[in-house]
Amino acid sequence: MRKTSTYTVLGFAGYGVASLVAAALFVAWNMSLADRLIAAFAPPIAFLIVVRTARAIAGVERIVFYQTAATGLVTAAIAAAVSGADTARVVDVVAIGIGSFLVFGRLGCFAVACCHGRPGRFGVVYGAEHVRIGFWARWAGRRLWPVQLVESCASLALVAAGLAVGWSEAGRPALIYIAGYSVVRFALELVRGDWARPHRLGLSEAQWTAPITAIACALWRPGPLTIAIAVVLVASAAVLVAYRQHRELFEPRHLHELDRACDAAMRIGERAETSLGVAVSCHKLPDDRIDWVLSSRHPRWSLAHARRLAELMWSHHELVAGRLAGTAHVIEDPREPRGAQTTRRM
Repeated sequence: MRKTSTYTVLGFAGYGVASLVAAALFVAWNMSLADRLIAAFAPPIAFLIVVRTARAIAGVERIVFYQTAATGLVTAAIAAAVSGADTARVVDVVAIGIGSFLVFGRLGCFAVACCHGRPGRFGVVYGAEHVRIGFWARWAGRRLWPVQLVESCASLALVAAGLAVGWSEAGRPALIYIAGYSVVRFALELVRGDWARPHRLGLSEAQWTAPITAIACALWRPGPLTIAIAVVLVASAAVLVAYRQHRELFEPRHLHELDRACDAAMRIGERAETSLGVAVSCHKLPDDRIDWVLSSRHPRWSLAHARRLAELMWSHHELVAGRLAGTAHVIEDPREPRGAQTTRRM
């Protein structure tokens, strides 16, 4: 008998809870039949269109929550405005419903190790069973920031805040959730560890979307808080773009590229290089340890950068500065079990 994925179970649970929440809000706010139909059907229809369009363009199915949620909200708002429905209340129901779904959706991500974080001082540890379904083997057994749990809790808090603070004023629950989530998502992207996501100029797709949604909130309901959030996110995005060279070597996409370079160097026995100019070669030592030699033509390269890369790539290692300027030796003992947090340096 085939086992049902926890991700799937929690996804359906989230959809069921979101539907119940929406139904309760329909009654509590005495919404018309037209308002209810738009709020109930516009978001899922928009979701299907976005997913199928993305699949047709990319050739593979790729579901990005922020993208589909924003599309669902905009679609519902446009449909409500065109039909003469209560646009503010429709958007309220859609935003709160999406937020309720996300509480369970991110728990599903947590269970199957997708949308995971980067190595940290504390957090969740994934093992071999998660590697078998696609989790990166290099981070198996290592503590990762539990970004999925943080996002789930943040979504629950924003839903509660939206209903508690904005119950009596149409549009306020949606405003609280959308603006608040833009801040949460922008910040969490800084510690996300999954790599197969679009990036441009050092920002992820979600980090570009967050300032846009914050600006939309400020234009919809201008006020000190909404304007402040929009300004802070735009300024933060500008800073990250300006200083992207300081971070790009340690981004998950480059780490996976370096992993492939390490595999090539091991397999072919020759020096391999990443697109950012980090070169790697390896040699087996007499005691069976492996000497990985790192160097780079990246403009920000330093021994500190080599140390940080070593910490992210190898759980058990010694770092030794090379005799040639800009080179570093990462001595790995493949007999050591992966997952220990201690890093030995020389």
